[in-house]
Amino acid sequence: MPPLLWRIEGASATPDRDGWQQGIALHLQFQPLTIIRIRRDGMIRRYLALEGCPHCRPDGCDHSCPRALFAQLVRTTLPGIMLAPVTRIVPHTSEIRRLAARPTHHAQPLDTAMLAPWEAGRLITTWSRLRAAPQPITVGVLLAVSADGPDPARVLQAVGWRRGALATALNRVAFQAEVPPPVRIGGRAGEALVAALGDPQLLIGPAIAEPLALPEASDAGAQISAGAVVATSLGEA
Repeated sequence: MPPLLWRIEGASATPDRDGWQQGIALHLQFQPLTIIRIRRDGMIRRYLALEGCPHCRPDGCDHSCPRALFAQLVRTTLPGIMLAPVTRIVPHTSEIRRLAARPTHHAQPLDTAMLAPWEAGRLITTWSRLRAAPQPITVGVLLAVSADGPDPARVLQAVGWRRGALATALNRVAFQAEVPPPVRIGGRAGEALVAALGDPQLLIGPAIAEPLALPEASDAGAQISAGAVVATSLGEA
């Protein structure tokens, strides 16, 4: 089944850090975690892509699959955070500079600040572990930005990330995907990156004063908020 997309909304003033750390470590033993950050018109939105099971629906799952368990993890450890299902994220035509990168041993965590130098940009990060707890956590990113601003490869290099020319070519379809697949590049996460993974701010980020104005489709979906379901739209551009 293709990945399912959620838009991350709200803020959590009292996250359960210990619960998050335990839950994210368990999740990575079963499937990767892909986080998408998008900058449009000076505003930021965050999305989450997870693989569903054959029984999954946008508003939940009747089986205890990893996607459903991750939604439960968010509800129990990040009060105030809402996951709103969307069907797609349309790539922006201005995001013409694209690259894939893996961390060096001194790589710094990447968040929404990475996109600040450009008018438009998309940062896709995939965290994974090879099915067994003793294996190291790996992480890789795809970065697509507009023509303005600095060279994205130099910006990444300055914070300890190395561009992969072959990986960029292998991921060319992913740059155009409306439902981003897991990033097909990765390197071992160093101490700073592992610490960032265990911080709930990885998912929720800083508070956003006002929502990003994105056109949305008219189809109604469901928004998961503390176990409740409310209507929301499914398509985003």
